[in-house]
Amino acid sequence: MKVTIKEIAQLAGVSVTTVSQILNQKGGRFSEATKQRVLRVIEEQQYSPNYFASNIIAKKSKTIGVIVPDFSEQFASAIVREIKYQVEQQGYYLIICESNYDFSKERELLEQLARIAVEGIFLFTPHDYSEENSIHKGRFQDIPVIFADRGLNEGYYGTVKIDEYTGVYQAIKWLIGKGHRKIGLIMDNSEHYHLGERYEAYHQALIDHGLLIEEKYIQKRPLTIAGGYQGATELLRHSEVSAIFCCDDMVAIGCYQAVYDSEKILDQEITVVGFDGGEVTQFVRPQIKSVRQPYRELGKAYAEKIQMAIEQPNRRMDDRLFHVSFET
Repeated sequence: MKVTIKEIAQLAGVSVTTVSQILNQKGGRFSEATKQRVLRVIEEQQYSPNYFASNIIAKKSKTIGVIVPDFSEQFASAIVREIKYQVEQQGYYLIICESNYDFSKERELLEQLARIAVEGIFLFTPHDYSEENSIHKGRFQDIPVIFADRGLNEGYYGTVKIDEYTGVYQAIKWLIGKGHRKIGLIMDNSEHYHLGERYEAYHQALIDHGLLIEEKYIQKRPLTIAGGYQGATELLRHSEVSAIFCCDDMVAIGCYQAVYDSEKILDQEITVVGFDGGEVTQFVRPQIKSVRQPYRELGKAYAEKIQMAIEQPNRRMDDRLFHVSFET
């Protein structure tokens, strides 16, 4: 059974306050003999103080909550990895929860994180909170909330925005430069996200180069491996595309499998380009060409925002803009 601080005090013949102050290195007024006696009892009883409980009382839990739609989502997982690295250097730890894209589940998780007294919350969400009054002046029950949502919500602490248009336009321009005239697109079906900039860049690049926009070249699918497989299968069956742009790397992996099953040769008969540039693109062959997100810079920006919001919760912050890139 776990020994309590009260029992430590009784065994050492001192008060609970004395034990607490010695544990917190505030025991300067006690003799060396008293301090050594207390520390010896602590070691013998293998006592470990419940810092989490005491920090909740002090409202300094050194924890930050993170709500993600799906643990397997590449964008969220890559950003969280960078945030974790940044905040742990400042002594904070992350508590990560999954909402499964459900708005009511997000609300439930916000409540649960508030109950365990996290000092800040990252909310990765596909939902619009503009009409939702539970987050007021950037805070949920006095806890700062940083939106990580591709700019969907205007956050009190500033929005981290990503210019996706330029990178996608560069990718389509590169495909056209390689001689492709029939370029397919597998885009989101708006079930969870609406990635309008990616479609607009595809559309405008074709127009600028005098190419027709044909509906048979466009598939709307879930941004999953299965969605990519289904979309690419339809494109290869009912059109003569020689290249496919996928709005997500998971889609690109499914597209690769569909190309393989069609017995066409990747990078010779069909060229595939993805979007995100996460680790997954490094482990397939031929390696997926992808529009790359600046994950490290994004993670650092989010970490800076949450730390500043914790320290100065009433301070408004500026937006931050980052650019994706396409390099072959």
